[in-house]
Amino acid sequence: MQSSRSRSHRSSLLFLTIAVMTLAAGSIPAASVRAQGTSVPTPESVLGYRVGADRKLADWPQIVGYFGKLAAASPAVSIQTLGKTTMGKPLIAAIISTPENVKRREEIFRAQRELADPRILKSAKEAALYAHQPAVLVIQCNIHSDEIASSQMAMELAYRLATNDTLQAELKNAVVILIPSVNPDGEQMIVDWYRAQLGTKWEGGDMPWIYNKYTGHDDNRDWFMMTQVETKLVTHALYEEWLPEIFYDVHQMGAEGARLFVPPFLDPVDPNIDPLIVRGIGLIGAEMSSALESRGKTGVVDHAVYDMWWHGGARSTPARHNMMGLLTEAASVKIATPIVQVDSELTGHERGLPKYERTVDFPNPWKAGRWTLRDIVDYELIASEALVHLASSERERYVRDFVTLGRRQIAMGLSDSVKAWEIPFKQRDGSAAVAMMEVLELGGIEMVNTDSSRIVPMAQPFRAHAKDLLEVQHYPKRLLYPGGPPEQPYDVTGWTLPLQMGVRVTPLSAMPALSTTPDIRVGGTVAKSNVDARITKDYSLIARSIADLKKVTITSGANHYTLTRLPRIAIYRPWTGNMDEGWCRWVLEQFNLPYVSLTDSVAKAGKLRDHFDVLLVPDMSLREMRDGNSPADFPPQYAGGLGTAGIEAIREFVTNGGTLVLLDHASELATESLGVPVKRIVVPRRLTDETRSRAPDAGESTEPLYAPGSILRVLVDTTNAIAFGMPDTAAVYFTNSVTFDVVAASQVRVIARYPERGEDILLSGYLQGASQIAGKAAAISAPVGRGHVVMFGFRPQHRGQSYGTFRMLFNALLTGGGSATRN
Repeated sequence: MQSSRSRSHRSSLLFLTIAVMTLAAGSIPAASVRAQGTSVPTPESVLGYRVGADRKLADWPQIVGYFGKLAAASPAVSIQTLGKTTMGKPLIAAIISTPENVKRREEIFRAQRELADPRILKSAKEAALYAHQPAVLVIQCNIHSDEIASSQMAMELAYRLATNDTLQAELKNAVVILIPSVNPDGEQMIVDWYRAQLGTKWEGGDMPWIYNKYTGHDDNRDWFMMTQVETKLVTHALYEEWLPEIFYDVHQMGAEGARLFVPPFLDPVDPNIDPLIVRGIGLIGAEMSSALESRGKTGVVDHAVYDMWWHGGARSTPARHNMMGLLTEAASVKIATPIVQVDSELTGHERGLPKYERTVDFPNPWKAGRWTLRDIVDYELIASEALVHLASSERERYVRDFVTLGRRQIAMGLSDSVKAWEIPFKQRDGSAAVAMMEVLELGGIEMVNTDSSRIVPMAQPFRAHAKDLLEVQHYPKRLLYPGGPPEQPYDVTGWTLPLQMGVRVTPLSAMPALSTTPDIRVGGTVAKSNVDARITKDYSLIARSIADLKKVTITSGANHYTLTRLPRIAIYRPWTGNMDEGWCRWVLEQFNLPYVSLTDSVAKAGKLRDHFDVLLVPDMSLREMRDGNSPADFPPQYAGGLGTAGIEAIREFVTNGGTLVLLDHASELATESLGVPVKRIVVPRRLTDETRSRAPDAGESTEPLYAPGSILRVLVDTTNAIAFGMPDTAAVYFTNSVTFDVVAASQVRVIARYPERGEDILLSGYLQGASQIAGKAAAISAPVGRGHVVMFGFRPQHRGQSYGTFRMLFNALLTGGGSATRN
């Protein structure tokens, strides 16, 4: 079996080559900088102010411009353009090392690809690389665009790495790949909004839209699914081009406690992460915290808040690729506006740091006072330079460990009871199967064919990534203290791709006989139709062209409906920066399903039925819909919500024959304002110690309902048009979602419900209080006047991952407002 990293290398990356390195003035001590004849520009000399200055931010053209000037003046820097962002901006990375290393960067990266796959590493080459190969580390900044400091810090870090004698000496043994912002679109949005509000009472406040065209904060939830352009570009570079030993993601957090979080992380640790990676991440965090302490920086905490369970974050996925994946989180300011805090505001965090006080993991708390953007920059600079120092001084260890980790994964793949996973070509939904294969391949996973299936062998270097995506997660139940209530998981607990995507897979105890047909790379040069032709599409999810839509017939057994015209779809878009709204737009666009965005002012004008057949409302509370943003926090044009007039306009839309589709918490609109006779079972936003341990009400579970991101089983009524094409048992993604208790005599129809026994509900992840939703409805429809309301108690398009329930959403949209006839 041939490794993907042994194939001929395809480079689509753009390089800007550079010139001479020299002395810079500014905040760097002259004694530590090489004096040369030509000046290397400092960030301050280009921007006109010091990086991190109060109320000063560089936008994306300024950042790209500075890196271009730096590269043009220093042979220690090369700029690599990974591609264009969603909105057409350049996504760049700066390769920084000694001039000699930068000049031979392709040779270094080629060697990294060999180190990543020990099967192709010759013993003589291995010994030579142990002796001389520099460690490669990626420092990624500003994935969350309102966490703006790192995008600014990156300029000063690049300058220091290129000009500081001590750092240049360390870079003989290390290559830094610095990504100033992995979300340039959002960086520009934040800077533009901040500048526009300077001097007003809204200075430093939130934007009224998400800081990415589709995902907002969820751009750091996309790293195994890779739905977004930026994620794909960086993923390709990580696992096909650079293959670094270390990946460092620079973040910010709330300001209620510590000034900076560094690893080690809290438990639990995902069982597929090698212990060597866990130890290595802890070592890096210790180096960072020690460096910060020696520089007099207080308020550094570890073993708090963040764990190593979930797979989908930028630092989490590299840890399944034999890389030390870590993050830091700095206390935030109001974008670039300083804050002043008093003792009472420093409350800490209940997870790992219940009180803001001195502990073994928090030995030197920050004293209340003024906190600025420059403070964040200083902490991030020290942490980044400490990482470079450690990578340089322990160069050989990192290179050896990278090979060791790959060998361990291959050996475990050979010795484990599951030797491979089979993805049969014949699937209920062929498009979902192809999409899952593409996800695996983009993540660097090797696959081969039999005559009837795609095979994912476990004996490969990135085994942990494949295994973690294909198998079921079992999140451990952890107590806050012995005999106490359960600790809430920090984030998502289950993500099993075959369950989410509705793809049938089988674990194999032995490798099967392979096909003699040449290997097919789904996303490669071989035509995708070659794979599609070998998959039986029992259910056509939706045609890719609008013309075909006019003739689509969707079938489920003896039942079917025919699309008679294209429905006029609107998606409600509030000014609250709603991420689920962005995901709704993204999913519909992937399937060429046209829509328009409905804003508050248009809704309040009424007569919606004249213009639309279907109104889709993403996951949000009724309060968010009705009240929107507070006028104290936003300019007038972005304050308020639908109000009474908008809610009444939606009621008229439905009663006049429109179809209202409500996702998750948006179902509150139907029960509170439209009179749909169901009781909603809602998970509390945050469970306190009191609610965790209170005595149960009659008939209630001893534990409150809680599942922050898990895959649950539902039983589906496949005779319902909304469920056409679905299996009778399906998986839904539950993120502390809503469940419906339906009155038996009502006209409400149950589309899907949870099993009667609580123990049969959880498929992957964590579920507390299962008995509260056992036998209850997960999706329903109800008549309102001449129209209908469809209520999903979950998000059927969750983060672009849940292909298995996409069809339920599309059925609801396509049958809405009289656009389809049932036969």
